[in-house]
This record gives sequence, structure tokens and C-alpha cells, in this order.
Amino acid sequence: MKFDPRRASRPQESNKKRDGAWDLRDYRVRKNRIKTDVDLRGKPITKEVLKIFGEELVKGVQEEAKRASGLGTGIPNTKSFIDSFYYEIGQGGKIKILSNWRWVKKYLERREPYRMTWITREAGSKRVIPIKTKSGEVEFRNAPVKLQDAWVHPAIAKFNFIETGIKKGEKRAISRASQYMARQLRGGTR
Repeated sequence: MKFDPRRASRPQESNKKRDGAWDLRDYRVRKNRIKTDVDLRGKPITKEVLKIFGEELVKGVQEEAKRASGLGTGIPNTKSFIDSFYYEIGQGGKIKILSNWRWVKKYLERREPYRMTWITREAGSKRVIPIKTKSGEVEFRNAPVKLQDAWVHPAIAKFNFIETGIKKGEKRAISRASQYMARQLRGGTR
């Protein structure tokens, strides 16, 4: 029998985590952040308000994951990665942001700052590097001469796109939940 590489290939392995999901972050809704003209003291936060917060937090994390994947940080830019984020409502109104992507923890690990020794003249680099300042101007800098004077990369902060996504989602969720609760407390329906 002749060797057939099509029969020898294995089916592509799924990127979904087999044994559950990664618990990325917990979030608790605070009534004092929801702005309404009606007093919320003594009023419970309903399941609908928690769903609003969960939906908006996940949307914010998904948007930030898309943005982070476009920055060349090694984060995948696939629909299956973006759709791997979801939420669950736990006891006491705690919202958990979860992901079932197998390697999501790898993307969220903190990297320590490190020396970029390959961008030195001693290592053979004769580059002129454009650097954009906070004011928007572009400065051109030569690579350092010695390895010991190498530039230090600031690294990537842990949970960077998760935290910024939660902040964005929280802002939207607060405005949406405020409108919903104001309607409910005034006696109106959706």
C-alpha cells in the first residue's frame, strides 16, 4: 500500500479549553455608580440589570481584544477567539468574565521589562528609529552604542486588554442600566 499524506494528517485540534473555562475577572455591580433621579436605597439589583452589565462588559472586552490583536502583540484576530469571552452571574450578583480559549492565560501573563540588546551598534544594528512623542511629533533616535546602554522595553501589563475592556463596558453598562432602572422605578415597562 502506498503512503497517502492526506490520510496521515490528524484533524486540526480545537482551541477550546477541554476542562471548563478560564476565570479571568470578577465584577460586582455597585448601586452607587448607577445614576438615576430616583433613590435606589433599599431597592434590589435585578437579574435584568446584572445581564445588562454582563453583556456590556463582555462587549468591551471583545472590542479591546480586537484592538489588542491589531497591535501585533501576538493575540489572535479570529472570530473564535473573540467569541470565546462570555459571562456568568454567580451568587450575590457577582459577574464572572470567562473565556474558553485554551491559551488565553498565556496572552495575559505579565512580562517583565527586558533589555533590547539586538538594537545596539555593538550587536550590529545601525538603525535610526522613529519615536512618536506625546505631543505627536516624531523624533529620530540612533541605536545605543554599547550593549550595557541598551534600551529597556517596558513589557506588557497583565490583564491589559481585559481591564481596559471592562472599564469601557462598565461606562456603557452604567448608562444603559440607569435608563432601565429609572423606567422600572417609575412604573414603565421596556
